[in-house]
Amino acid sequence: MLLIGDWEIERLRSSPVVLLLMIPLALLTILGSIDIKKHTQAAMTRSTASAEQIASPPARSAGSASPPGSPVLASAGGVAGGSPSCHASTPAANGQTALLKRMPDDQDLAISQQPAKRIRVTRLSARKELAKRTVEVEVSGGPVLVSLPTIDPVPHGVDPAAWARPLPGRQPLVWAKGRGALCEALPYFRSFKSSVHSKDVVAQGFLIDSATEARDFFGAQVIISSVALKNAYQNKSLVAVIAGEANPLYPCRPPCAYAVLGWFHITDIWREQQKNSPNGKHISTWRVRFERADLTGESWWIPKGVRTPDCPGDLTVRCPIKDCKECKTPSKEIFTCGWMCLNFECKNYFTLPRRRQLNLETLAYTGVFLRERTPFEGGIPPIRPPVPDASGCHGTELALRVGFVCPDCGCCNRRVYWNRWVCENPDCGYSHEAPMLPYPAEELLHENEVFDKEMQKKREKWGVNGNWFNEPGFLYDPYATIYHRGYLQFSQTLQLGGFHVRQYFLPNSDGQVLGSFSILSASTEVNGRPGGSDDLFRQLELTDIGLRRNPAAVFGHKLEGYTRHFQQNFGARYKFGVSVQSKGFDEAPDVILQALHRLIWAKKMCVAHSNAFISTLPERYIGPDAIVSEEGDFNELLALGYMEKDKINYHDDGESELGPVVAALSLGSPSTMSFRFKRKSGFWFPMYTDRGRLCYKEALEVVMKHGDMMVMVGPHIQKIYEDQHTVDPHGKRRFSLTARYIDPAKMTSQEDIDDAAVKGAIPEHAKAFTYDGF
Repeated sequence: MLLIGDWEIERLRSSPVVLLLMIPLALLTILGSIDIKKHTQAAMTRSTASAEQIASPPARSAGSASPPGSPVLASAGGVAGGSPSCHASTPAANGQTALLKRMPDDQDLAISQQPAKRIRVTRLSARKELAKRTVEVEVSGGPVLVSLPTIDPVPHGVDPAAWARPLPGRQPLVWAKGRGALCEALPYFRSFKSSVHSKDVVAQGFLIDSATEARDFFGAQVIISSVALKNAYQNKSLVAVIAGEANPLYPCRPPCAYAVLGWFHITDIWREQQKNSPNGKHISTWRVRFERADLTGESWWIPKGVRTPDCPGDLTVRCPIKDCKECKTPSKEIFTCGWMCLNFECKNYFTLPRRRQLNLETLAYTGVFLRERTPFEGGIPPIRPPVPDASGCHGTELALRVGFVCPDCGCCNRRVYWNRWVCENPDCGYSHEAPMLPYPAEELLHENEVFDKEMQKKREKWGVNGNWFNEPGFLYDPYATIYHRGYLQFSQTLQLGGFHVRQYFLPNSDGQVLGSFSILSASTEVNGRPGGSDDLFRQLELTDIGLRRNPAAVFGHKLEGYTRHFQQNFGARYKFGVSVQSKGFDEAPDVILQALHRLIWAKKMCVAHSNAFISTLPERYIGPDAIVSEEGDFNELLALGYMEKDKINYHDDGESELGPVVAALSLGSPSTMSFRFKRKSGFWFPMYTDRGRLCYKEALEVVMKHGDMMVMVGPHIQKIYEDQHTVDPHGKRRFSLTARYIDPAKMTSQEDIDDAAVKGAIPEHAKAFTYDGF
């Protein structure tokens, strides 16, 4: 027989249908019980708790109520078992599931207080009820909606327990397919790793995801979780609560990876004991009761078809409050076992009167505590933030760098494209232009003034470039900050065309020169010439060269990370851990080809002078392959765009297919480029921890301003050093154009070889852009 369980049939008992059901039941009894459990067990392995009490994930009706284009992703944390306070929601020993009654006037009634009954039905009647998906019967306490198990197939990669839950009644107003889009689009939740986002030490957003504890509660208007949000409670401020699809207490099928539940306020905060492990000691954790700020509206996560009581409910329901005889502190009676002092500093804390034994495994909240309502006093802001307003801005300010919530479908989106916002929901199609206005010259001038002062303070703080030891040959270096002067033995100053050049020769731990790093500082006159850096900067501002952000980690996953800067590659494919779209040089706008020829000139000049200097050194100072070939042009250029606060963290350009020379042109806001040694490179220098990894402190830092170029020569430099480009916080717009030679002889794919030959060929008309250094 099929055990459907926990629903009344008093209304049906007088119906002729019951007589019809008894006939096959009698036949089956005579012929022997036919066990059909194996045919339905996959669909009934989870309890189908009521709409409000969802201490364990229910197995309910199927379908798809996701916002358009929002996939149902696999649950990262799996599905946890039922809460110790909700015994009726735990699976029965025989593998079947008990369906729970739903009392309409007790929307947060504790399961321990709900009556439960079971009946047996035949295969025929079970199929009929499964086809209906839900059944509503009349009982003495009022109508009860019972959700039946799903029978549609579970999509590949989707958690079966989450798929088996009933559909949500409506779509969420704000939702996201990934954590990155969620954090970039919502001003009240910008925490990429933590579950709490705070501003000025006050929580603004809270995520309930896979990590749950005993007695956690996920109701229509009340949520209880373990988190310490004292300041938000004391300030009586609102907190936006977001549900992750991996939360095992989700009352419906998650419509997307992350969905905003709405604004909540904290009505109660206390500490309670929980078991740390089956055999471990008890621990004390902070517990918070969230309540919806707007008690008048329906909650979208209530299962489809479930009847909920009139909102806001009975506002007169109140928990009993008693004063502790020991500490004189009042505490609510929130547990079914009776009143306890909840003052953590009291010696009678979490102790039942008359020393009655407390069983944490059966501890449950009272229905009164769950039904209690406290209307929020104050204004409730919209949960969906407005689309960023570009008026009064130039296009790359931090206020426009953020993502947005689509006003059409509610999807959270990142700022992926340089000149527009586009909804990531493929079924939506919403886009919002963000035109780039020319960046004022006076703004660039002000940025450089502020930048110079900050760099001077930094140098004074670290005591660099100061002649502490009265060295006779000491030279103050205005172009670089040498943090460890002793290791850098060789450098030279040059004048190449209209550029003042400082060339540093980078050694390994044995003191052998591996190659050179040159910084070509442009003068105001060189930048201002026709076709100079000023013109290139203006052209890049107003030309759509295809800049966009690209996935940088766990591609396609809900935790997928995007680069902070915007990218577009030209010429041969450049593979550096980020998948970047590549266009051939024949598709490149003239501004890219003009920059390419500048870099080709800088490469030839710097390589020639680097080779000449290294050739004069004693042989013991010359490292392997320090002298490189002067032949060949670049066949690739990577264009990067930086908005305010954008940057690249420490990295190296040591891909096996690269040639020995890398050159870059900087346009716009000032920046710094720092070098530090890789671990196990043999150097003895101060170290520190960077994102959990032990790293060397910077050895060299150079300044790159508008129109400056850098050239790095030597194939082994990337094996010892890792470099960093950082946009100064005062800069709001910068372009970096970096050229390389991608060697076809080192490519393993014939497709890449053919692609490099075609896309890396410089078009004939670009000869007009040949550069002479002025």
